[in-house]
Order: sequence, then structure tokens, then C-alpha cells
Amino acid sequence: MRDPVLSLAAGMLALWLGTAIGTGAETVRSQRFAAQTPAEARQWQARARETLVRLMMGGARPAPVPLGAKLLGHEQPAGRPFHLEEWSIQTLADRRAHAWVAIPKARLRKAPGVLALHGHGGSGEQVIRGESFYWYGPKLAELGCVVIAPDIGQHTLQHTNWSLMGERTWDTLCCLDYLVSRPEVDPDRLAVAGLSLGGETAMYVAALDTRVQAACSSGWLTTIQNMKRNHCPCWHFPGLESHFDFADVFACVAPRPIVFEIGEKERAPGGFPLDIARGAFAEVQAAYGVFGAATNAVLAVHPGGHVFHGERFWSLLQTVFGPP
Repeated sequence: MRDPVLSLAAGMLALWLGTAIGTGAETVRSQRFAAQTPAEARQWQARARETLVRLMMGGARPAPVPLGAKLLGHEQPAGRPFHLEEWSIQTLADRRAHAWVAIPKARLRKAPGVLALHGHGGSGEQVIRGESFYWYGPKLAELGCVVIAPDIGQHTLQHTNWSLMGERTWDTLCCLDYLVSRPEVDPDRLAVAGLSLGGETAMYVAALDTRVQAACSSGWLTTIQNMKRNHCPCWHFPGLESHFDFADVFACVAPRPIVFEIGEKERAPGGFPLDIARGAFAEVQAAYGVFGAATNAVLAVHPGGHVFHGERFWSLLQTVFGPP
């Protein structure tokens, strides 16, 4: 999340949070993962999810509203084995999400559904068209998945008792609801993948929604302390670090398979360096180990920088969902 393009709202948020989060020592994590058995781990996960929703989304899980999906546009990209649709989706009584969907043209059965999430300063349209470094949107569609790519990069908070990550995550969860409603999608084969801000949002989506059976968080595996070093503070919300670090949030995903991608060229401050990722991964893998599923958490190190790599995730999708 180091894109230099920040809105005025982001700057104001940074000014406020610069005082709010400080740069001191790590705060005690009151809900740090410490379970010793699968039963204890599942009980901890249920409590952690309730706490995350309360902190992120105005104190309680929002009441569901009809999706009220409105088709905004449709096109057939030349030379591509899928067609595109642009949608507006109701997420709260006073809020709508904007998303793009790619639907493979040739299908012998219902297809896996994948949330493909952009990074800081990006857009759902860039992901679905494969623009900039968001090549993984079209790739997923070419692999036979129905792909939805919502816009999640806003820096203007609509509800003052929410957090930015709460609004972004809730919009994304509602887009998952929409994906499940599509007749082309197999509701038992759902995944989420994203880079940077998308990797962060993928973390919350997979942690909070157990329908997600596979996940890829690229360019995000890190710690709260690292995020205080020259990153946009839109990741932060009151109560986060007094309860959790990001490894604890990822522990809510266990034992479902997840790939973490980190580039060898990542650097701090302002990046997601490998040494920090390795420490966080050790905590996540320990949580998976409680379920006897340590191999379901994979740290995929690639030679690049802050980019989506994909190789291990494609293998994971085929393992979990079967061949295209």
C-alpha cells in the first residue's frame, strides 16, 4: 500500500492517525491466538470474528439488505475467452458497491467464483481488464473462474462509527454474496486473491467468511509495527492492535488453504520485507499446526518486488477446486 497517489481524505486521515497510532512499542494483543486444540482454536476464531466485526463495522454485523444488483454495462473483449459485465450492488441501505465481473464463455459445469482485489490506488476495472500489474484478473477468468473485482480503494469514510477497512471489507463480502447468486457459480468453490490493499482485504474476507475455501494474500503478510513505517494509515482502526496482530487475523482462516506471496525485492520502510513476513508466517503456520494442517499455509517467495506472482495459487486452485 505504498502507492503515492493519495486523496485529500487520506492525508487528513494520516494526520489524525499519526497521533492516534504513534510509533511506540507493540501493544499487548489481548486476543492473540494461543489455542492448543482444534476445539479451542474454533472457539477462539468465533470470538475473534465477533471482535473484528465489532471493531470494523460499527459495533455489530450489519443487517443484510437485498443486493439490488443493477447491470451498468456489458462487453465482449476481442480475443478473450470471457465476457465482462459492470455492476452496482447494494451493500447497506445507504451504500452501493461498484464491481466488474468476468464470465468464461465455455463452461461444462458451474465454475469456481473468485474475488480478485486491487491494490492501493487501483480499481476493479484495472483488475478485470488486466491493466497495470493487475494481470491476475483475466488469468483467473482464462482458468475457468467467474471473477468479480470490486472497487475497494476509497479513502472517504461514509459511516463515522465504522472504519475504512470495515466499509471496504463489507462491500467485498456483499460482492461475494452476489457472486454466489450467479447461476454460473458453484457456491462450494469460492476463493479470494489480491495484491497489497487487495491482500489485506483478502485477509479480512477469508477470516470473516468461511465460505471462502482458498485464498491468496500477495504483498501483505506483515506486522502492525511495520505498517506504522511510511504506509498510508487507512489500514488502522481503533482497537485493532490492542486485540490482534495480522497473524491473528490470518489464524481465523485456518485450516483452509492460503498462499502468502512476498517478493525478495520488498524493502522497509514503506514495503513488506521478507524477514518480517517470515516472522508473521511462523505465527500463522503455528495456528494451522493446531488443526494438523500446517502445510495448508504456504509462504511463496518470488524474485520480484511488490507484485502478484500467482504460480503457487494456480496450483492451489487446481488442488482445491479440481481442473478447469
